[in-house]
Amino acid sequence: MRIQTAAPGAATADYARELRARAALKQAEEARRSEVSADAAKVRSSPRFKASESRKGQARAKLQQVREWLKIVRKLYAENPKAMAKALAQAFKELKAAVQAFKDAGGQEMGASGDAVGAVLTASAKDKAEAVKDDKAAAADAGNDEAVARGDDPGEAGRSPGEEDAAPDAASEPAPEAEAVRAAFEGRSLYDAVVGEVRRQLGEEGLEFLKEVREMVRDISKLLETARGQAAIRRADKETEKAFEETGEALKELHDLMDEMEGEIRQDAPTAGMRLSIAA
Repeated sequence: MRIQTAAPGAATADYARELRARAALKQAEEARRSEVSADAAKVRSSPRFKASESRKGQARAKLQQVREWLKIVRKLYAENPKAMAKALAQAFKELKAAVQAFKDAGGQEMGASGDAVGAVLTASAKDKAEAVKDDKAAAADAGNDEAVARGDDPGEAGRSPGEEDAAPDAASEPAPEAEAVRAAFEGRSLYDAVVGEVRRQLGEEGLEFLKEVREMVRDISKLLETARGQAAIRRADKETEKAFEETGEALKELHDLMDEMEGEIRQDAPTAGMRLSIAA
């Protein structure tokens, strides 16, 4: 008995279709990623976010002010542990105020992201619909002008004889590549993707801000430990001990607030720090 294998031509055709499907899917993913990124940028620049972005900018500026002030404190109270403790307590309070402002502004943006995305996508959909309508009208006008120039009936412009009776051919059927692309995005709407991207960006900004604050806290804590050592050597009085206690309390409150802010970010933007997947 002779065993016949599949024709090489059929296998080649299947492989070619698979390559086309992969290429189409990759192209669609890139197009969707660009679309999501562009829409997210529109949302971030919308008037709804203007006030909160301004407050976040002020919080960032506060960090720089504290940095500059610490340069003076470092030199001014290098040999005065009690004054250093009081100054560092004030620095921790200033940082806490900056974190609170950034946290509030970011939380407001997180809460408004859904409505803001909806507004942007609605406006974009209207613009696209108007553009398509204008293109069709322009094409129809151009076809009518050509028909008039030929002396034909304008209503028949662009139609070939017997077109209305022609049966659809294979070219009108959805291509396998198109079906694969459609299936890839079936489980996630553009709205969900843009909301997720906006929140991811907001979350990453918040985490980056916290990272900057924590780095400053580490530097300030070194100054605090040096001052504690000086106070111990000099046998600090009760007033000096009280100053260090207040500084420790201010530091704890700052740490608690930063942990709270990070927890909220992780909850509201679980994809922060992760690469966006639009095919999920």
